[in-house]
Amino acid sequence: MKDNSPGRRAAAYWFVDGLADIVLGLVLFILGGAGFLWRIYAPHPWIYDLGLVGGGIILFLWKERALLDFLKSRVTYPRTGYAEPPSQFEPSPSLVTLSLSPAGPEEENVTSFDRRTVMAIYWVFYSLALPIPPARWVTPLTMPVLALMLYGMNRKSERPYRWWSALILALTALVFLWVDVPPIPRGLLPIPLAGAWLVAQGVWTLVNYLRANPSPRTPEGVRA
Repeated sequence: MKDNSPGRRAAAYWFVDGLADIVLGLVLFILGGAGFLWRIYAPHPWIYDLGLVGGGIILFLWKERALLDFLKSRVTYPRTGYAEPPSQFEPSPSLVTLSLSPAGPEEENVTSFDRRTVMAIYWVFYSLALPIPPARWVTPLTMPVLALMLYGMNRKSERPYRWWSALILALTALVFLWVDVPPIPRGLLPIPLAGAWLVAQGVWTLVNYLRANPSPRTPEGVRA
């Protein structure tokens, strides 16, 4: 996508209020926390907590757009205008063909948030949510690895993460040095930690957005 194209601006506008991060963060915090408690009080069988978190992620992907549309219609659109929500999938590269008719412009109002953020976190969780608890040093290492993944994969996307924000996520690994987490639920702790990080980042973005746009304004047309 081009840096200053209308499509890229429209895709970036979807994340300007921090609501996408807040919603995803709350889902991860609740599901990860529930799975963590499940492993403490009902540790067998492990497939139940895997299904709990995995099923929650599927439900989130199904209802994510409807929930965000509901929130944005009351928070974002009255303040800074409506923009067409970005497509959930990036378009595949088109084949180069010889033709005398002009080709239509490439669709640029797209988002890779679900693929590069939601699924990245889920697969990190999936790799740790095994019946055999991971080694003590593996789980703390997960947080800087996840931070590096989210920063690198989204660096040039419509929703990049700042380096200092990724560093904060990496430093949450210190929790495992301060708290002696039992082996059985240890592999699920990165999920609520990642969720809390996303909520904090989303709230920070939302507060700055509301400060810059303190009161609703009259509609001035569709914002690109």
